[in-house]
Amino acid sequence: MNPHRGSSRRGRETSSSSGRGRGTSSSSRVRRGRGRGRGSYYNRSNGATSRNSSFRAPRQQSVTPLTASRLTTPNPSINFRQGSSVPSVVHQVPRQPPTSITPSLRRDDYDDNASDETLDEIVMAVDWKPRGTVGCAYYVAAQEKLYFMEDIELGGLDIIEALKIFIKPTIILVSSKLDDTVLDKLDPDRRNMSDGDSTAYGMPALCSPRPVSEFSYESARNRLAGLKLDHEDGPKITFVTPGDLVSESNEGHIAGDAAVESRQGQLLRLAGWIDVDSRVTVGCAGAILAYIHRKRAATFLPGDVAAQAMHRISTIEMFTLAGSMFVNADTLLSLQIIQSESHPHSHNQGPAKTNSGSKEGFSVYGLFHTLARTPQGKLLLRQYFLRPSINMDVINERLDTISFLLRAENSEQMETLIKNLSKIKNMRTVMIKLRKGISDAGVSKRGPPNFIWSGIRLFAYHALQIKDCFQEVIGGERLAIRNKVMEQFHGVQLAEVGKSITEVIDFELSRDEGRNVVRQGVDHDLDELKRTYEGLESLLIQVASHVAQSVPADLHANINAVFFPQIGFLIAIPQDPITGHGVFEGPENEPWEKMFTTEDFAYYKNENVIEMDSYFGDIYGRICDREIEIIHELAEKILQYEDLLTTASDVCAEIDCILALAQGARNHNLVRPRLTETNVLDIRGGRHILQEKVVSNFIPNDTLLAGGEGESSIDYQGDSSAAPQYLTEDGSVIPSMILVTGPNFSGKSVYLKQVAIIVFMAHVGSFVPATKAEIGLTDKLMTRVATRESVSRNQSAFMIDLQQISVALNLATNRSLLIIDEFGKGTDSHDGAGLAAGVFNHLLERGDGCPKVIGATHFHEIFESGFLLPHERLAFGHFEVRVDPQSQQIDEQLTYLYNYKQGRSNNSYGTVCAALNGISLEVTNRAEELILLAARGEDLVAACAILSESETKDLEEAQDIARAFFSMQIPEDPKESLKELLGIE
Repeated sequence: MNPHRGSSRRGRETSSSSGRGRGTSSSSRVRRGRGRGRGSYYNRSNGATSRNSSFRAPRQQSVTPLTASRLTTPNPSINFRQGSSVPSVVHQVPRQPPTSITPSLRRDDYDDNASDETLDEIVMAVDWKPRGTVGCAYYVAAQEKLYFMEDIELGGLDIIEALKIFIKPTIILVSSKLDDTVLDKLDPDRRNMSDGDSTAYGMPALCSPRPVSEFSYESARNRLAGLKLDHEDGPKITFVTPGDLVSESNEGHIAGDAAVESRQGQLLRLAGWIDVDSRVTVGCAGAILAYIHRKRAATFLPGDVAAQAMHRISTIEMFTLAGSMFVNADTLLSLQIIQSESHPHSHNQGPAKTNSGSKEGFSVYGLFHTLARTPQGKLLLRQYFLRPSINMDVINERLDTISFLLRAENSEQMETLIKNLSKIKNMRTVMIKLRKGISDAGVSKRGPPNFIWSGIRLFAYHALQIKDCFQEVIGGERLAIRNKVMEQFHGVQLAEVGKSITEVIDFELSRDEGRNVVRQGVDHDLDELKRTYEGLESLLIQVASHVAQSVPADLHANINAVFFPQIGFLIAIPQDPITGHGVFEGPENEPWEKMFTTEDFAYYKNENVIEMDSYFGDIYGRICDREIEIIHELAEKILQYEDLLTTASDVCAEIDCILALAQGARNHNLVRPRLTETNVLDIRGGRHILQEKVVSNFIPNDTLLAGGEGESSIDYQGDSSAAPQYLTEDGSVIPSMILVTGPNFSGKSVYLKQVAIIVFMAHVGSFVPATKAEIGLTDKLMTRVATRESVSRNQSAFMIDLQQISVALNLATNRSLLIIDEFGKGTDSHDGAGLAAGVFNHLLERGDGCPKVIGATHFHEIFESGFLLPHERLAFGHFEVRVDPQSQQIDEQLTYLYNYKQGRSNNSYGTVCAALNGISLEVTNRAEELILLAARGEDLVAACAILSESETKDLEEAQDIARAFFSMQIPEDPKESLKELLGIE
């Protein structure tokens, strides 16, 4: 057992172990089996069950004994405590001091002080794309490990900060295109220090912006391919997440000869271990490799082989966020958890950041997405589905709230909450725009837009309504979400926010004038300016009448006095279309000053309007400036409540998500699952939540599955028979693997997907489509169901299938769930059957480390030929069909019942399925004949050589002609003889 298993960062992790009879039954059907004195070890992190162990063989490294001692001792900065919001990994270190090998690569060939400094380095690279995708990789020099994360969608500054807190880097590499807010979050004091080593100032990390080219995906792939993966002198790749049972075997690492694989081969091998489709993280790993290359070049002379000993990469490990289930993109798409499709309206298609040209399609998330009422609620709900939780407390908190809201006595309060939530906006976005409006006010002279103030006022009002609603709820005192509302929704402060805005902003006039208008009575000077401005109309009439007296009457000119903001008072007089000037331009001794012309009028200034300009000034501009000052003061006052508003907005997002899940449970007839720490999956009456929407009648089916106890390979040295197992009430072993056989179209794939979807939804914190469900905590959910082909991927369909299986086998632990649907069908039938049998055998031979596996296959020969031997952890299932061999029509011989039964089916009825899909009877009848011949063990080659009657007659005629030809005497004119022989006239 690894002595460092369960090591924790920033604290100490507690663990409890018990004897063989530990625990109680999690359902009436399941009880814990009893075996020979073996304890089950659980690490509890935030309520989640995690089992950690490692049993890695020692590997050779080109290090000195001093360095070896460092490698066997965890870096103090790597110790951590698993938290609910920070990423976490279990770091594996060698159990024995590695031996020193090549003298030319000894680390003590360079300065010891430099060696000590480089061993303390933890290099982190992080990138954040505009659409919110966060990627991160980091390198620990003391352990010679490169850690690789899967891209996180809908990430933000909170994710980046959590990664920094977890990793505790000494150097942070970031893209030069990152926003300053990210740099300030990573290095708050960077603006206050000059260039130099941050450690000299006690800084936690030196933030180093790097060119965008170093984060390029293609260049990063090339650098990763150069690591000689899976070679004797290359790194060994593992995957570790909180709660994992690491199963790394050196048997899978074949040293091979000195030949170096092609770049494509290296990339294909890499794709079988880590997610190379996480483009942002791959780019971050490339930036780290570029940093290591620069570090070596600066330390050693060109060609010095000792440089390879500095910052070696011996292991690549993946890490994920603590408390989150590992679900990759292939699984999300295969199960239709999230599925985007092009928007049907052409005006809603485009590459803009706010409009990606897609919408949520027919998916599990899509069933709940429309039920969320707030923008922050929709965003948080998507995060729930992208990152399912394995934190028991978090899951049960959501389930408790949903159960409470679905009570009959709370239906009125539930509708009130939905109504109020539909009226509020995301305060985080509003606060950003409010700050932006203040900072831009000096330039644009507009201030924050009007909708911001109305949004804040409505939020304050409806937040108080939501608080009142929770106060009226009966029996909800223990709900965590209610306590959050009571604590975070400060009534007095929210009322003050709403009152302040209402007393200052006149929303009716603001809507009419298209700008922020201050109410009357707020500022005396502003009121006087407005009264003066409103009285200008009568004054302008008097001025126009006075000016008109000086205009000759025979011109019949229509004289107007007008006021333009920033221009002032003007006299408008009709324009002469011939000269382009006004029909009158003032007296000859005092001509008017022409300002500008329009199509019909010319505008002038004379002494009267100049005098008015000097007296009144730009009165409208003064009014706007004063209103901007007042609104600026209001904005500064409201920003004092920013924390209150943003926190309350986040709580509203949680309420909105829970309400969406509750409405979905009510609309789709879902039930509450029971999450347990036992590794058992017990589903009664399970349904496929999407499939049942498109069929007239859906047949529910049960599932009973149990993963291994874990750690058997350590305690029992491969003797899985002595390991404890989960048993039913009648004493039989609950299988860890179920292989489903049967005809095509019988419902096998739907059954596999429905089990995975139920497990997924339970970890989201949602009710599930079943009559009863007991779900053991599952750390990973991986599938080999759908093949995502693309011309941009230089891979065949079968190669993509192999990579999916490779990732699943390498990452799976005893608490994982694997869905394998017809693996091996993309190649030769013998090769496919062998690969399928090998995968299933490999998983069963893990013993107590076997994950929960549900598979479907049509390779019946792997059972009939003994390729897959009976095993106590293996069970078979099939879907019932009714066969009518007396039917004359082949497409009427089979009736699907869609009812899951235990046992194995021996026929796939492929010809019947072909007939149902319109294949001609000649083809299906011939196929049936060949199937019968093969079943009787006859020679198919000889059978295919049998000729029909017409073919036999033609052959006999040809033979007669040939005999006659050989017996004839060749005459002087052979042409005539041949014509006679062949009957040609």
